[in-house]
Amino acid sequence: MNRLFKLRMILFGFGVLAVLPLAAVETSFWQVGTFDEILEGRLSGVSITKDGVLRLASETQSVFSPDVSMALSITADREGRLYIGTGHQGKVFRTDSAHHGTLFFTASEPDIFALAVGPDGALYVGTSPEGKIYRVTPDGKSSAFFDPKAKYIWALAFDAKGSLYAGTGDRGLIYRIDNSGKGEVFFDSHQTHIMCLKFDARGNLLAGSDPDGLVYRITLAGKPYVLFQANLPEIHDLAVDTHGNIYAAALGGPVGKGGAPFLGPNIAPGPAVSGAAVTVVAGTEENTLAAQTRSPEAAGSGSSRNAPMSVGYMPPAANLGKGSLIEISPDYSAETVWTSNSEAVFGLAVKGDQVYFSTDSDGRVFDLRPETDSRELTLLSETGEAMATRLLFSGPDLFIATSNVARLIRLGASTVKEGTYESAVKDTKSISRWGTLSWRGEAPEGTAIEFFTRSGNSERPDPTWSDWKGPYRNSKGNPIENDPARYIQWQAVLRTTNNASPALDEVTVSYLNQNVPPEIRSFAVSNSAEPGNPAGPLPSAFGAPGMQSPGTSGGISFGPQSRSKVSPTGNATMFTWQADDPNGDQLVYSIYVKASDEQDWHLLKDLIRQTSYTLDPHQLPDGKYVAKLVASDEESNPPETARKSEAVSAAFWVDSTPPVVTVPRQTPSPVSVEVQFQAEDSISPLQSAETSTDGKEWHDVISDDGVVDSLLERFTVRVHGLSPGEHIIMLRAYDAVGNVGLGKAVVHVPGNGSP
Repeated sequence: MNRLFKLRMILFGFGVLAVLPLAAVETSFWQVGTFDEILEGRLSGVSITKDGVLRLASETQSVFSPDVSMALSITADREGRLYIGTGHQGKVFRTDSAHHGTLFFTASEPDIFALAVGPDGALYVGTSPEGKIYRVTPDGKSSAFFDPKAKYIWALAFDAKGSLYAGTGDRGLIYRIDNSGKGEVFFDSHQTHIMCLKFDARGNLLAGSDPDGLVYRITLAGKPYVLFQANLPEIHDLAVDTHGNIYAAALGGPVGKGGAPFLGPNIAPGPAVSGAAVTVVAGTEENTLAAQTRSPEAAGSGSSRNAPMSVGYMPPAANLGKGSLIEISPDYSAETVWTSNSEAVFGLAVKGDQVYFSTDSDGRVFDLRPETDSRELTLLSETGEAMATRLLFSGPDLFIATSNVARLIRLGASTVKEGTYESAVKDTKSISRWGTLSWRGEAPEGTAIEFFTRSGNSERPDPTWSDWKGPYRNSKGNPIENDPARYIQWQAVLRTTNNASPALDEVTVSYLNQNVPPEIRSFAVSNSAEPGNPAGPLPSAFGAPGMQSPGTSGGISFGPQSRSKVSPTGNATMFTWQADDPNGDQLVYSIYVKASDEQDWHLLKDLIRQTSYTLDPHQLPDGKYVAKLVASDEESNPPETARKSEAVSAAFWVDSTPPVVTVPRQTPSPVSVEVQFQAEDSISPLQSAETSTDGKEWHDVISDDGVVDSLLERFTVRVHGLSPGEHIIMLRAYDAVGNVGLGKAVVHVPGNGSP
């Protein structure tokens, strides 16, 4: 979006809203316009360029659906009839010129990964596992043609002289078979699998391997040369354009020995994965690609090269791993022209200098065509199946074979008259009022773009959502007609009455979050001997604003204290809290208190902007209190929309009066002195006491009842071995909030023989 358009949107896109303070809830804009953003939605009859432009797509038609789950291979004969090899049941179907399909051949083996039509017009069928190559004449008569004694037959290709080549696994051998069915090992790759075969314009055989991701060029004399090694384990397909450029589809995790091929055994279904992120890379040399960690999905069972593999193929229900499309030029330079961290390439087809490729994410089909200084990538179609397995040009049409549900889909040369795009669901995080929907693009004469919107309060659209509202046709902005809600979704409908197509570049939806109250997450009160040093914490939590949490009695929690920091002049009461605002507003706080004998709240302090407040000693009379915290976003919103939240603490005590220590009785003797002290506090229970004789070191003392925990406690202090004469015995008593009271006894120790 250009700067002028953004400014226009800000000024006019939501004009019905009042001007709000800077820190208030502000108008938000949801923009969709990049390739990755558009991929999050659903396409039907529309295509996407790598620049994120939506246009009407080529016409697609499902022309044949055999009653099987997997279409694994496809080829065509000179009459334009198509052959589809399938999985699990060993069936090959043939379609006529009108694309009516019938069962053509059934093999003894379950999976058919390779098909090729020979110069004699017969169909050659490679089966797996423990497979053979069958020859089936056009009238349906079949015979075993060659048995390579291989577990898998992955690829078949004929050279110009009519010899058949077979890429196999699990020993990575390529066989050459003459027209009589006699075969020999043509090339031993020392790889586990040869996954694909293709001939270049000079008659050299190209082959792709697993697990080292090698692309070979092999002369007809059998001389091999490695053109390229991918950083992914499997070269799944190959294609050659009219300029001699070789395209290689690489997939899987990073190179690892012994992994099973992706379109083969040991692949089990996984959980569904959506929202694949696709990255288009141009001008990147392969040797600059960083190594990537192989995912569990890509690793399969991790079986060794020679370990037996399970029979059959399980169609994946999730993306199988990473994928790359590599272009190898005639001068041997290699460039990664497309890569994805979660989408794998399966099918390749070339028409002129354009390369088409299909993936395992919603069965997508892409078109990559060269431009002057770059390549133009377009997402042509989403088949909606787990993967688009194979691609094949027959005449002007591109045919797509899919798996999960096996279908044969024709992608024609003509453009559809109508296509739709349904955006992803936008979560605005809270109830929102809708502003306008505006868009940028072009609608040439005879074309049109319309929009519809719907909203709701569940994460996925369901019957509780509103009906689609619209149509909206004004590109500069249409007021959205949906009721306020948390979630919104839009739909674009592109139409044409001629061969032109409208183009949609970007869509913007404006909305305003409803102002919601602040959230107070905790509110605690504590007393301390000095600010910042709690002596007797008084925790106060709550489960909801205005409610005390269960188990909070309002009593004081006792614990150890640092007597070296006790202030004899009183204690500070500290209020601390945690709060935030879902709208991001600036919050201000007020604290109210009321004593146990009061009915109304009294303001203690307002306009607090930090998250703590210290009540100085003697600011409140001694007594039992509760506190209320009020959080407000009033400084960020107009008065009519400002919101508040409250929280009430558990009971706490304000106590600035120290205990009183008296000496009810003292009994001196030449041998020992016994002094009885009495300590009493009017507010807080006593917590501890200590004694000292003649100003020497203080020592803890226990009350006569064994526990120091009451408002009134008695302490009997006995001191032995004092010299005759006057002595000072002191007692220092602490209450639970850190106040200290001091008392002393002046005793006279008589000498021996004194009365």
